[in-house]
Amino acid sequence: MGCVINEFELINQLKSLVQGQDSAVTLGIGDDAAVIDPALLPAGHKMVIATDTLVIGRHFLADDNPEDIGHKVLAVNLSDMAAMGAMPQWLLMNLTLPKIDGQWIEGLSRGISGLLKKFKVELIGGDTTSGPLSIGFTVIGLARQPLKRSDACVDDLIVVSGELGSAAFALHNPGRSSHCDQQLKRPQPRFDVSEAVKNFAGAMIDVSDGLLADLNHICQASGLGAQVELEKIPVHSAIKVDLKWRDYALSGGDDYQLCFTIRSDDQSLLPSDCTVIGHMHAGSGVTVYDKGHRIQVNRLGFDHFG
Repeated sequence: MGCVINEFELINQLKSLVQGQDSAVTLGIGDDAAVIDPALLPAGHKMVIATDTLVIGRHFLADDNPEDIGHKVLAVNLSDMAAMGAMPQWLLMNLTLPKIDGQWIEGLSRGISGLLKKFKVELIGGDTTSGPLSIGFTVIGLARQPLKRSDACVDDLIVVSGELGSAAFALHNPGRSSHCDQQLKRPQPRFDVSEAVKNFAGAMIDVSDGLLADLNHICQASGLGAQVELEKIPVHSAIKVDLKWRDYALSGGDDYQLCFTIRSDDQSLLPSDCTVIGHMHAGSGVTVYDKGHRIQVNRLGFDHFG
């Protein structure tokens, strides 16, 4: 256990995460509010804003590695930017702590700063208070044409990046696969994929609550149905030995991969780790087929209020 520090020492420590003053930010961390001058933004870009909060006992445990916590909380927020076809620029952080432990904060800061540096995101403000542990971020990004959930069309192909189900497998089977453990603790926002496909993708969403739940959001927003072929869903070999691998892949959540639609003519443009798993059709909801036979799905995915 590290030494307990006060709020002002905490704020000074968090200031070390700032990556340098952005030209459009005329007033950054340390004042009552940050100031972004719209006139200094790149021409033709829209601001895209997303926020997420992770709380102890729901999203992470008290004895989890603070560096892993810092990485994951920020990665979850950045993943929303990737799903919109936006690149993150600025970050606001809200931190609630029961007490301020200097060593714990240092670990949290390392986890956060790694992603800030990787994607050149600037921390421009936030808030600290006392209470049960929770960490929230508001991310502000830029995009010329943000991607939406509502832009899928009939006969579009359904595509996912990476592999699904690894995080859910690790959650229920800790230590059985180092690869899956890493996917759970250190998810990577898929900006590489969103940047590669943003000019031809239709609808897009990140897979946070489970493939079926999140694909169903696309169905609802686009007024269409989706058919998924179970055997085409990419999964890591480690989870195939588990009888519940289908549940992990379809409904497990915490993958933070991207699910999106494209026209069939654009399939050749897909990055190498993207897989076509089905298609959109007139109708509603998500149906799943296994080698030509429709299967019953009992659970869509994670529900924060379920």
